[in-house]
Amino acid sequence: MAKEAKTPEHVELSIQDIVLSANIIDLATQRGAFKAAEAGQVGACFEKLVAFIKANTPQSEETPADTKDAKESNKTKQSSKEK
Repeated sequence: MAKEAKTPEHVELSIQDIVLSANIIDLATQRGAFKAAEAGQVGACFEKLVAFIKANTPQSEETPADTKDAKESNKTKQSSKEK
């Protein structure tokens, strides 16, 4: 019997997958999963992932209502300090 050649599946990688990868690296680092000699490489990989995430994630814009609420909140804080 001849082995059938499998066609590779189309694999996609989303921003959420990359965020998850960065979170896994962060958690593993906090738990001491890497040796000191590996810290530089792990940190460099983490920084690349974070830079990619920042560059490819659309920034949410403040809505006018959000801006208005923030300004009113600041006014309330300032008037409280003046009393």
